[in-house]
Amino acid sequence: MEAVRLEPRPQSRIGRAARWRRFEAVLVVCFLASEARAETNVFPEFKPATARDYLYSVAQMVRAQAGDGADVCLLEARLQRQLGRPDEAERLVRRALKREPQRADLQSFLADLFIREDRMEDALGCLRQAVELDPKIAGSYRRLGMVLDRLGQREEARQAFATAIRQAPDNAMARLLLGRLELDQGHAQEAATQAEKACRLDPGLANAFYVLFQAQTQLGETNAAAHTLKIFQDLKRQERVDMDRENAARDDAKSTRALAVGFHDDAAILFAQQGKTAFAEAHLRQAIFIDAQSPQPRELLATLYVQTGRLADARAVFEELVTLRPKDANCRVNFGTLLLQLKDYPAAITELQRALELDPQQPQALNNLARLYLGAKRDLPEALVLCRRLVARQPTAANYDLLGWALFVNGQAAEARRAAAEAVQREPQNATYQEHLRRLEQLP
Repeated sequence: MEAVRLEPRPQSRIGRAARWRRFEAVLVVCFLASEARAETNVFPEFKPATARDYLYSVAQMVRAQAGDGADVCLLEARLQRQLGRPDEAERLVRRALKREPQRADLQSFLADLFIREDRMEDALGCLRQAVELDPKIAGSYRRLGMVLDRLGQREEARQAFATAIRQAPDNAMARLLLGRLELDQGHAQEAATQAEKACRLDPGLANAFYVLFQAQTQLGETNAAAHTLKIFQDLKRQERVDMDRENAARDDAKSTRALAVGFHDDAAILFAQQGKTAFAEAHLRQAIFIDAQSPQPRELLATLYVQTGRLADARAVFEELVTLRPKDANCRVNFGTLLLQLKDYPAAITELQRALELDPQQPQALNNLARLYLGAKRDLPEALVLCRRLVARQPTAANYDLLGWALFVNGQAAEARRAAAEAVQREPQNATYQEHLRRLEQLP
C-alpha cells in the first residue's frame, strides 16, 4: 500500500512550515539509537507567572545539548524577539551569520527585526543579501518591495513586487502592495487590475478592497466603487468585532503557555536535524505537558514516531489528536495512512471515509482509499468514483495512471486506455506508465 507523507497543518508563525519540512526530511534517515534513548531531559517546573525564567533556563539546556551553531543561535534569537528583546535577538543572529554567512534565512530574519524597529536602510541591506543568496526564499521580494517603497525607491519597489508575483502568482498581499504603489504613482488602471486580483485571491483582505475602491473612484466607476467601499466597510467592521472578541478573551497565562510550547516544538525540530531524536521526543512530551490541548506538539511527535518506525506509539498519539480535532480532515487522513501501514484496514477505511466526509476532495484520502479498494479488489465502482474525483482535484500523471487501473477493473477498457495515454503524455519518460499503456493497448 502506497503511504502518503504526513501533512502538518499550516501555521501562522513565520518559517514554521519550512522548519517542519526539514524536520520530516531528517527523520526519514534518523533512527533511535540505544545510547540516544538513554539520554533524558529534566526540565524545570513550568509556571505561567515565571515563564520568562523557565524559557531562559530551557534555552541554556538546549545550547548545552545542541551546541552553539547557527541554528541554535537562530532558535534563541526567535525566543528573544518574542520576549521583546530585539537587541539580544540581533546579537544572536549576527553570531549565527559569523558561523554561516551564506544563510539567506538569517539575513531574512535580521531584516524582519529591522523592519519592526523602522530601520529601513539596515533592512534593505539584509534583504538584498537574502535574495542574492537565495532568490526564491519565501516572501523576501515582497518585503524588499515594501522597504524600497518606504525609502522612496519606487521603480525598484515595482520590480521587486513584480518578481514576488512571478514567484507566487497566488499571493494576494504582493498584488495588493503593487496595486497600492501603482495608485500612488497615478496609475489607476494598473492599480485596479492588481487590487481586483488580490480581492479574488483573498476575499477577506480588507485593504485590497480599499485600494480597489480608490482606483475605481479615480477611473470614474462610481457604482463599482460604491459596491467595493461597502465590502471594505463590512470587512473592517468584522475586523473590529473579531479584535474586540480576541481582546476580551485574552488570557496571559494561555499566551505564555503557547510561547513555551512553540519554543519546545522548535527545539524538537532542531534536535531532529541533529539526529538527537530522544531529545526531540523529550521536548515534544514537555510541550504536551505544558498545554495538553495544543495539537502541534502531538503532530510533530506523531511524525517523529512514524519516521523512526515506532508505529504503535504513533497510533496512540494520533488517537489523541483525532479526539482533540475531530473535524480536521488532514489529521484523519494522516491517521488513516498510519493505519494502512499497520495493516489495520477496517480502521483505516473508517478514518479515510471520515476525512472525505469532512473534505470530499482531500487528495491523499482519495488516493489511499482508492488504492486500498483496488488492491483488495473490493468496492470497485466506488474506487472508480474516488479516482475520478482525484483526477479532477489533481490532474497528475500518477493520478491518471491510477484512474486507468480503476477503469480497467470496472470493465471500461477504452476509457482506461485514454487515461493511461494521458499519464504517458504528462510523463513520457516514465517506463511504468508506458508499460501500463502497452498492456492496455494489447487488449481487444
